[in-house]
Amino acid sequence: MIIDLTHTIKPDMPVYPSTIRPSMAPAGTLTRDGYRETLISMASHTGTHMDAPSHLLREGSSLDVLPVSQFCGRAVVLDVSGLPEGGIITADYLQEQSSSMLSADFVLFYTGWEKRWGCDSYYDAFPVPDAEAARYLVSCGLKGVGTDALSVDTLQAARRDCHRILLDGGLVILENLCLRKIVGRDDVMLFALPLKFEKADGAPVRAVAEFRDFSDREREGE
Repeated sequence: MIIDLTHTIKPDMPVYPSTIRPSMAPAGTLTRDGYRETLISMASHTGTHMDAPSHLLREGSSLDVLPVSQFCGRAVVLDVSGLPEGGIITADYLQEQSSSMLSADFVLFYTGWEKRWGCDSYYDAFPVPDAEAARYLVSCGLKGVGTDALSVDTLQAARRDCHRILLDGGLVILENLCLRKIVGRDDVMLFALPLKFEKADGAPVRAVAEFRDFSDREREGE
């Protein structure tokens, strides 16, 4: 089974505060030109997207120079939606989940904020890892970390410490994912391929999850 984990890009979608909203205009029409083509203008961190180390680090790599293998791998989807508003994902919690993270390339956090997409409350008090948790994630040898929320740092975090720790550890960061349909799974193959452009500090991705559903397993057992 393959599940799309990506929000659709459109002009009225949520964006990070101060980010310009995407715009779309016809560049070619069937009646005028005989074909349809769309001129799209948007920031590199629009919608479901990936942050590169170069997003915040002076010597960090951009997405276009990273190997494509960095964008694919086994993922575990941790359910942290029971945390209160403003809740913190701690290193102690992650250590408790270590058995399910052993073979993971990506750790994805389902905060429940996906359900707030398009609402003003999407911007408010979403759970994030603290610095100690970020350092623990780096120690796990992951390729990346993701969330269904707007960011892995709060909007009030001026230094964006969690970003900096993860990116400095060589991880990529996925934000604004759709994780509701795969929450709690530890058997997911994640594919999150960013748009490839020169010196990409970040880029929209088409993220998908692949896994066996129960009917597949039942057929194998017949």
